[in-house]
Amino acid sequence: MDTLSQVSLVVYANYGRVEDFVRLKKDMGVNVSGAVVIARYGQIYKVDIVNNAYEAGAVGVVIYTNKRDYGGDEWFPASKWMPPSGFQVGTVYNGLGDPTTPGWASVDGCERLSDEAVELSGDVPLIPSLPVSAADAEVILKTIVGDVGPGPGILNLSYIVTKIQNVIGVIEGEEEPDRYVILRNHRDAWTFRAVDPNSGTAVLMEIAQRLDKLQKRGWKPRRTIILCNWDAEEYGLVSSLSEISYWLFFFIIVYTNTSNISLKLHWKQNES
Repeated sequence: MDTLSQVSLVVYANYGRVEDFVRLKKDMGVNVSGAVVIARYGQIYKVDIVNNAYEAGAVGVVIYTNKRDYGGDEWFPASKWMPPSGFQVGTVYNGLGDPTTPGWASVDGCERLSDEAVELSGDVPLIPSLPVSAADAEVILKTIVGDVGPGPGILNLSYIVTKIQNVIGVIEGEEEPDRYVILRNHRDAWTFRAVDPNSGTAVLMEIAQRLDKLQKRGWKPRRTIILCNWDAEEYGLVSSLSEISYWLFFFIIVYTNTSNISLKLHWKQNES
């Protein structure tokens, strides 16, 4: 486990756009180099916020969800809007799969890129970042006097490399066993999983039960059906990309994702 801490002055950088950092430097005389930047969601992708801060010389980024951009007069449960304590989460990795195994499966004993090579790929952030709520951001912003805060702004993050687990069920096809129909969902989540992914998990489990009943009646599919429950989807599709890179890529004819079933959908399928 690698632990990284950054303690520095705090600089508010609006939406974290290139023009925001240009204005800080040229129009306001604020040097971001060596500072922890606090910026808000709402105009550009979070990966770009972190990259722009790095290019400006920052050593860390705090990104918050601003009520003006993501809220109304009332919040959940009275309305649909995010409460002041809520915050957006998501990976700031700009690639897909395990960054140490681009294009091949991440399994025990496989070849891996070095940390230096991963950093040079341009897909991983080179400074730490942390999403926070509007309420937490308000506390930080109140410490700022003028354009640069007295600090210290602190980021204390731990990086862990660990194993992940996928659950895979296979019903072998009778006529074309080497052709795969895949139904998948992931089970990891940033928060409580109610909609994403467990709405999709419920659908996947129901399909699995129906297929089990068909098998007990003697039915066999024409092609192989694979039911996949992926781990580590939120970290850049790590598990699904590794499995597909390893043994499925050239044989898939259908790939269905059920991770976020939040609308009224009607599922209809025919036996083949």
